[in-house]
Amino acid sequence: PCCCRPVVILMMEAKEEASPSATLLVANVRESTARVLSEAKHVTLDREKLAAELEEHGDDAYSLESLPPSWSQEYHFSDGTELTAQYVLVLDALNFCFWPLPEYEYDHLARSLKMTLLDDKHAFDAERLSKVDAATLTSWLRRSVPKGRKAADVEIPMVAERARLVREIGVGLLDAYDGLAANLVRAARGSAVQLVSLVLQCFAGFRDHAVYNGAQVFFYKRAQIFVGDIWGAYEGKGLGAFSDIDQLTCFADYRIPQLLHTVGVLRYSDELDAKVRAKQEIAVGTAEELEIRAATVQAVEQMKKIMLEKQEKQSGAKTASRLPITSVTLDWMLWERGEAELSRLLPHHRTLTVYY
Repeated sequence: PCCCRPVVILMMEAKEEASPSATLLVANVRESTARVLSEAKHVTLDREKLAAELEEHGDDAYSLESLPPSWSQEYHFSDGTELTAQYVLVLDALNFCFWPLPEYEYDHLARSLKMTLLDDKHAFDAERLSKVDAATLTSWLRRSVPKGRKAADVEIPMVAERARLVREIGVGLLDAYDGLAANLVRAARGSAVQLVSLVLQCFAGFRDHAVYNGAQVFFYKRAQIFVGDIWGAYEGKGLGAFSDIDQLTCFADYRIPQLLHTVGVLRYSDELDAKVRAKQEIAVGTAEELEIRAATVQAVEQMKKIMLEKQEKQSGAKTASRLPITSVTLDWMLWERGEAELSRLLPHHRTLTVYY
């Protein structure tokens, strides 16, 4: 059940800083992943290689011309209205684990949902989301399929579980936010970490954490990427204006560790390396899987630290890198680079999970 306060009360409150509990949620991601990396047996972070990678490619691969990074790709729905927030929440409720379906990528998911919404602007009304079944969701997600594939032959992975997660957001929005994702965003009062907290409170499917060596480790990939996507979709204005976007971490999934493993920043044990290269499934919650994700978060944190130090030394330079450097923007750049260089990358690790 959703435990957020009613939207009527939230809409009356003045803009303020995130609550201490919300701030702690995201801080826990950094602290717990640092602990995992310090105890890791299967994955190491090569800090010298990371520094060399930034020295060689930093000005080109890790600089931005504008903030937020462009969210204007043709496969995204974005009309500047409250409907965009509804689309983004549905998108990020479903943004996980398509690797069992060959060649079905994020752009197919995003475009399929966009086409669904363009055909029916009420498709993502909360009341309808609360009743979505596997057949309806399958029809949505088959709107855009890999080239050469027939839609009728495309089997959506984990479709029953995906439908359950869509119903969960429909019920949660109806319960606390008058059915609108835009009201959920407003309730955070311009705080990125507060919005992460509200998402985690209302939607159990976003509570991305596990236990490693007897202690909890937190990632919150889809909750954080929802905030990042809102920031990007609204160009950092209006509903997308967050005063503390810099507090978020990267979104630990598949593509970034795939890239970092390929370039040698992440080093895997011989056994894990063999599994990844052979495309063997790595069970969710295992030490190997959690170490890959934790090392990914910490690699981006280390990149940010190095780049901020360099930026401070070059405070007078007028370059694209003078734009604010955050874990979110680095995630965006690493993901874009991974997509651009996909054909040369080593295989990504394969884990069946709802979290990423």
